[in-house]
Amino acid sequence: MKNTMALRNFIGNARAVEILKRSIEQDRLPHAMIFAGPAGIGKCTLALLLAQRLNCLSPVENEACDHCSACIRIRAVIESRGLPCLSLKEGFCGSCPNCLVRRKCHPDIRLIEPEKTTISIDQIREMINEIAFQPLEAKFRVVVLDPAEQMRIEAHNSLLKTLEEPPSRTIIILVTTNPYMLLETIRSRSRLLQFGEIPQEQIVQHLIDQGRAADEARLSAALSGGSLSAAMVFNSQEYRELREQALCFIELVLNKGGFSEVSDIAAAITKDKQVFQLWIGSAEALLQDIYYASTAPERIGQQDLINRLQQIALAVPRSFVVSVIEAVRGLKGELQYNVNRQIALEAMFLRLLG
Repeated sequence: MKNTMALRNFIGNARAVEILKRSIEQDRLPHAMIFAGPAGIGKCTLALLLAQRLNCLSPVENEACDHCSACIRIRAVIESRGLPCLSLKEGFCGSCPNCLVRRKCHPDIRLIEPEKTTISIDQIREMINEIAFQPLEAKFRVVVLDPAEQMRIEAHNSLLKTLEEPPSRTIIILVTTNPYMLLETIRSRSRLLQFGEIPQEQIVQHLIDQGRAADEARLSAALSGGSLSAAMVFNSQEYRELREQALCFIELVLNKGGFSEVSDIAAAITKDKQVFQLWIGSAEALLQDIYYASTAPERIGQQDLINRLQQIALAVPRSFVVSVIEAVRGLKGELQYNVNRQIALEAMFLRLLG
């Protein structure tokens, strides 16, 4: 069953949602905010739901009604995210199904996303010219930049001037996974709201509510890294072969197997960066399940492997499992930089042997 999108049923980060709702009630919403946190947890969606609540014509118990003309048109902004024109490679034809959704969007709610790889100064200048005037229809114009860290430096500087003298009835929300890639002067003029990963149990329940089988929901949630969007698109069938490779590697590590076997696996799974990132996520999830296998089996996300995971858990000290989890998480952090993936994985194994 599909739930109506609203602040009241936003998945995860209840504290951040409550802060926003209280700020609306007290009429103390900042003119500029930074929504910072991991990818795929709904930061941009929440920014647009906030715009819907601010501009709802008939709010009910401090929630948007989702039925008035303003709510419907702002919901169209949410639904149009990522929809390309079906007739043109770039641009807007105005008549294909995707463009028809985009035509319904509210004129005072702007979502600014990168053109190819960056948010350009021209995009920011166009936005600044627009917000110099009062909103056409809305009580509050809301501008969302996602991901804000992809602004070019000249775009940063142009936006800073606007934040120093913010226009009335306009709220600017910068969505980012790394707020420290924004200028310090922009951060100082914006309210930072920090978001965290979504708890697995909440992701599982949402997937089940959407019709996913319980076992598949648990597997998707366990490997999502706290990202609802990743869990929603997760394909468990394609994943199982990769998971088997990850589990074989973990058994080698926990049993302190031979370097040549580890090197063969490393050579096979580090060729493609995206595949390797999924493999690392799988290894981390499996290790977490092994940690819980002997003491809290109900917390195992991959229940189809429970017998095998429990056998592994009984054969190794729990403290060593923790050390391997920490090492894998450290390797995930190294992948943010341009490291040699095979060497990094082999080096991790050698450190654990020591």
